[in-house]
Amino acid sequence: MDDTAAASPETGVAILTGEQAQNGFCCPEIVGCRRRVPLLDGRWVPQIFLDNAASTKPFRAVCDFLLDMQHYYSNIHRGTGFDSVFCTDRYEEARRIIGDFVGWDRSKDVVIPVRNTTEGLNLLANTIPFASGDRVLITFLEHHSNDLPWRGKARVEYIPVDESGQIDLDVLERRLDPADGPVRVVSCTGASNVTGTVLPIHEIAALAHRGGALMVVDGAQIVPHRRLRMRPHDDPGHLDFVVFSAHKMNSPFGEGAVVGRRDLFAEAVPYLQGGGTVYSVSLDHVVWADPPDRQEAGTPNVLGMFAMAKAIQVMEEVGMERVEAHEAGLTSLLLRGIRSIREVAVFGGRDPEDVKSRLGVVSFMVADVPHGLVASILSFEWGIAVRSGCFCAHPLIKRLLNVTREQERLFEEEIRNGDRRNTPGAVRASLGLHNTQDDVETLLEALGVIAAKGWRGDYVQNATSGEFHPKDFRFDFSHLPGF
Repeated sequence: MDDTAAASPETGVAILTGEQAQNGFCCPEIVGCRRRVPLLDGRWVPQIFLDNAASTKPFRAVCDFLLDMQHYYSNIHRGTGFDSVFCTDRYEEARRIIGDFVGWDRSKDVVIPVRNTTEGLNLLANTIPFASGDRVLITFLEHHSNDLPWRGKARVEYIPVDESGQIDLDVLERRLDPADGPVRVVSCTGASNVTGTVLPIHEIAALAHRGGALMVVDGAQIVPHRRLRMRPHDDPGHLDFVVFSAHKMNSPFGEGAVVGRRDLFAEAVPYLQGGGTVYSVSLDHVVWADPPDRQEAGTPNVLGMFAMAKAIQVMEEVGMERVEAHEAGLTSLLLRGIRSIREVAVFGGRDPEDVKSRLGVVSFMVADVPHGLVASILSFEWGIAVRSGCFCAHPLIKRLLNVTREQERLFEEEIRNGDRRNTPGAVRASLGLHNTQDDVETLLEALGVIAAKGWRGDYVQNATSGEFHPKDFRFDFSHLPGF
């Protein structure tokens, strides 16, 4: 299907018709989500894009908006020319849109633009002051970006998860006992990028605050799919900091934001130091600017900030409740279908009727078929884009696969020698706004064929990358845009 659309008279947002309107859901036009791709047998088919947990395809409305804004592009703050003043005005408006989207308190919180969630979490880890003996509690579900930055700042402890991928709040409460050392931060994902598990972040926050800790939420996965509110500062379930990215919410640039407590940033020396972070510099002292300027060194990604705010406006026009309902229906359909293929095992929650506690992120294994091979077959023979590997969550994947210390030692030694063929992992299909019932049914058909060992290609594995490719076949990019 082509990316043709009609404009909504109510919102002006382009709405896809026909196949895209299945299940009563009208999706804003998304660029490239149905672009045709080549298959191993020579056919060209509309791509089924199921890699949305990594990055989403951009809204047409955002791309068109950026084309208009580029005519006025200029650096912001302190410029007196028309374009600079205009971009500064729109930049600060974008900041307000982003903060409002997650329910900030304009008088107590700041929105600090960052490149992505990873940079945002590193910013927090290098801004929050830690004392000797402090602890940081995270869960086993965390992306590396919400694990590695805390290491070296404090003692990191991991809250275990059960078979469904959920944490035990009683265990968390016991871990908050100050007798084991003060807990400075509880930092957890809003939803797992591996199991799709949605965590009870406000209940976790209430426990964290009772224990005197700050509450940080990695919102990269949850914010694009569910309504998230930080709640008032005097609410026990208030979220002190939320970090999320635009590239997972149908924006074309790698922009992100940290939203949270102004007072903490006002007390800290900036993580990055340079232009724009100061009021005055002498040879022997510095007068730092107030937040958020203090944390915004150098020229920002102005157009990325505009894109993020516009993407949020489009999502608000669609309605987060409608987004959730649409994706929940497709997730239930996918889980129900996988349950009928006995060779396919799903990690985390498997109940197709329990989609309130999980997102449309489904990681799985096909018995006796390497994860990389499954992903390649889906791409080269079905035009289905998924992801395979450990999804930047190695401790979780190793635990889900029951990888022993000895097995880990062996494949890590192979990796050091340049051989990644035996690196463990899974396959992940992740749903987005543009996906349809037909997409899910085609994926299920493909998995049935793979489970029955019915693929057609002769695949070889590259030892250096660990990836599988059909023998004597490569995608031809010569006719595509390039440099």
